[in-house]
Amino acid sequence: MGKWLALVLSSGVVAAPALAITLDQVDDFQDGTTQDWSGGSFPTNVADDGPDGAGDSYLEVSANDFHLGARNQVQWTGDYLAEGVDEIVFDLNNFGPDAVALRVSVSDLSTTFTTTNETVLAAGSGWVSVSFFLTDAELTRTQGIEALDQTLADVANLLIRHDPDPISPPGEANFVTAMLGIDNVTALPEPRLSLGLAIGLPVVAALARARRTTARAIGARRSRASRPRSIAS
Repeated sequence: MGKWLALVLSSGVVAAPALAITLDQVDDFQDGTTQDWSGGSFPTNVADDGPDGAGDSYLEVSANDFHLGARNQVQWTGDYLAEGVDEIVFDLNNFGPDAVALRVSVSDLSTTFTTTNETVLAAGSGWVSVSFFLTDAELTRTQGIEALDQTLADVANLLIRHDPDPISPPGEANFVTAMLGIDNVTALPEPRLSLGLAIGLPVVAALARARRTTARAIGARRSRASRPRSIAS
């Protein structure tokens, strides 16, 4: 232990803690990386023309008559229940040429749940904000036997992919030719319908936008705080 600590201290760097899901986290790709999103659709960081225009980076995935999607097995893993995360919001842009039908899946080591309803983006959609809700009413088990709460308590993989009707189990081929932009992936609590009935859905939409703005600011502060810090000049 003493030798390990001495090695860390001599490097002048304090290692960041292991990553896991936290409420209000945001992947905005402004650090120039893919932020640990991976997969066979060649995720790349694009430096401009995200939802906020010039200088706004985003993640791009593409497929040529092949699978289209991206997965995260780092900061989007962990206990969603404990963190109160039951909504994930993506800014998405389908550059075409084909339309895409998108679903989100969460998996633990044995069971997968996938959003029941596809979200279809036509080619040339422009940037749109899409919410995926992680609730019994919105998800279908596509692999395994565990209950949703068990899976959400120990998520090992978050996946967004082209998955047109009928809904597919993990690994089933869904070929498409398209290029998809992804930005501002945000972990939020689900807005409650009762609030919408009480104060009106336009107000709820405004509150949702405000929550995302706040989440982005929190995520930016966390990103800066998690960078390696020199302890010796």
